[in-house]
Amino acid sequence: MSKKSYIIGRAGDIALYDDTVSRRHARLDVDGDECFLTDLESRNGTYLIVDKQLLPFTKGRVSGDQVFAFGECVRTMTQLLDSLPEKQTPAVSAAETPAAAAPVVAEVTSFDATMASLPAVQRLTAVDIIGLLERAEDALNGGRSQIEVCETLGISEQRYQRWCREYGATRIEREGNTQALRRENERLRKLVSDLSLERDALREALEMARHRIRGEGSSPPSLSVVMGGDGKVKN
Repeated sequence: MSKKSYIIGRAGDIALYDDTVSRRHARLDVDGDECFLTDLESRNGTYLIVDKQLLPFTKGRVSGDQVFAFGECVRTMTQLLDSLPEKQTPAVSAAETPAAAAPVVAEVTSFDATMASLPAVQRLTAVDIIGLLERAEDALNGGRSQIEVCETLGISEQRYQRWCREYGATRIEREGNTQALRRENERLRKLVSDLSLERDALREALEMARHRIRGEGSSPPSLSVVMGGDGKVKN
């Protein structure tokens, strides 16, 4: 295969339809048996997932068994290669972790060796995002600015603020949200249980009504016939 370049993104040669992915998010260069990935200054960043950890990724040589998060959209390199317009998958060689990789920013507990069988759309989970928020909180408490923290995470301030609104900016807020969710889940479970009981009661009442109707229809009702003085039959 001669050297070719492919754009990864919502409007790229390798299309990733996710609102956290930029139109031109990253570029994949394929040169014979080697592949190189470059982030195109995407709004929400590109991450290399190594040993269940997220590393901001700028550019470097990649291999088919590596896993990347483009914004919140997760793909293995093999999946990306399978999506090439030519439908050809080069035998990429093993890649080294970029020497200038940034420090680990979050643990990702939901990614493992089964990533090769990802469904059509796979995104960062709540666990992944909360892990990033906890790292951000620790950095902010250590005196770093929000801009510096977002640059370290490879995300925009708008995205960070959206995550804070959805999950909570601090551990106390997130714990409160978790407890509120638990209470709401408990209320919904109780509601479902009560509805199930009501449904069973209605079903039993309907069944009894059917039996009663069948029983009344099996034999004609008893009638007392009285002859009136006018000679007409009275019931």
